[in-house]
Amino acid sequence: MRSFLFALLLIISVLPLASQVYHIKPADFLQMITEDPRAQVLDLRDAQDYQFKHIPGAVNIQPTDIFFLEDVRNQLSASDTLYIYCRIGKVKDVAALLLKNGYQVIYNLKGGSVAWDTYLEKEKRRKRLKGDH
Repeated sequence: MRSFLFALLLIISVLPLASQVYHIKPADFLQMITEDPRAQVLDLRDAQDYQFKHIPGAVNIQPTDIFFLEDVRNQLSASDTLYIYCRIGKVKDVAALLLKNGYQVIYNLKGGSVAWDTYLEKEKRRKRLKGDH
């Protein structure tokens, strides 16, 4: 029985991880991209929104662009984790397309840039109230 369980664990450990999309809150998104020096952040919003304000280090590629997949492949490695966001966090179709094309783990910013801005503003107010600068 022990050898059977060991063999089962061994098989499970070498199986490739299933492709996944994780929808995470802004605080977790910020922590993950800050702690991951290889973080690849993909901004899916239109160019005007991106130019006005974006997450530092984010690459802007619109999914409506005819060369979307080619541009993503040229700028972002499929071997690394991908962090994506749009305006309100509705990225189901884009995430499915990326998963079909080699990206294994995708973290989507839940609530998109709207939630991100709200989170940062709340953090700023919280720090001011605490006296942190």
